[in-house]
Amino acid sequence: MKPKILLVDDLEDVLAALRRLLRSCDLLEARSGKSALELAAAERPDLVILDVHLPDMSGVDVMEKLALMTPKPVVIMLTGDDTVETAGKSLAAGAFAHITKPFEAKDLLEQVIKALEFGEKGRGKRGA
Repeated sequence: MKPKILLVDDLEDVLAALRRLLRSCDLLEARSGKSALELAAAERPDLVILDVHLPDMSGVDVMEKLALMTPKPVVIMLTGDDTVETAGKSLAAGAFAHITKPFEAKDLLEQVIKALEFGEKGRGKRGA
């Protein structure tokens, strides 16, 4: 079964790059925090790749709401803001990884594989 990944970014070029990299997965897309939360509730993705800066709310706020879901999706945060503060906030809020844009394809794919493996282990422990 293909992993279900929700891509959340307001920039089409970022979504297009993610689509190309993850084309073997079942992909969902959102361009705002609100639509991301609605899609996540309806589709229950295994992984969410989430931009820190969205037009309607911060990615960290979205991640905190995703953390209340059962099962909770694993989250990789993306940001163009390469600061220690932004990375710290993302990781402290529960992100599996924090990746700076522009990203290297191999680095992102490596984190996606690790995140999906982590999520599988977590679901196995919960018996879901």
